Amino acid sequence: MNSLLGQGLNRLGIEFSSRQHGQLEAYIAEIELWNRKMNLVSDSERDKLVIRHLLDSLAPLNILKNIQAERVADVGSGGGFPGIPLAVMLPEYSFSLIERSGKKAGFLRSTAAVLGLVDRVEIVESNIEDVHDVFDLTVLRAFRDFSEYYGELQRITRPGGIIAAYKGRMDSVQADLKRCSLTDGFSVTSLDVPFLDEERNLLVIKPKQ
Repeated sequence: MNSLLGQGLNRLGIEFSSRQHGQLEAYIAEIELWNRKMNLVSDSERDKLVIRHLLDSLAPLNILKNIQAERVADVGSGGGFPGIPLAVMLPEYSFSLIERSGKKAGFLRSTAAVLGLVDRVEIVESNIEDVHDVFDLTVLRAFRDFSEYYGELQRITRPGGIIAAYKGRMDSVQADLKRCSLTDGFSVTSLDVPFLDEERNLLVIKPKQ
């Protein structure tokens, strides 16, 4: 695949089928279509969508796929990042996309149907405080105050499960760790997003039992 998306996936060392590539391209097309009606993402240019959102969402895929997780929650899913790209590339996992905005939840339902993911992707139109399920892996990206909601993230993550937070600069990670009083039980991995000259890190936390 010589597309920007295909090149990016190759740089990330991600194996993908033509069907998965097609699903991701279709997802970008849905974002472009719906973005005219609602503010799903601020980067409306196609290349920026691919780099800053899709490839960014998939940058830690090789880390996340080694976590034993049957059920994954994407908290504050918004336009579906990272949940939908991860669902496309992790067909053995089931996903719950948690989104409080009714309009964005409607977009997510439509997109899951268009991409043929409705058997593995459910849309939970709710605040995190009202979610009562528990998950093996909880992911979040561009999430509102991490430290403020850390207790809720712990609550919906099963004992022995993992919280994975997509973060930018290391100083932001360190600030979150300090506010959450976390001194152990976590790891931080630097991520290299293809074609993006910005710092990215993945904070992985195994909450204490």
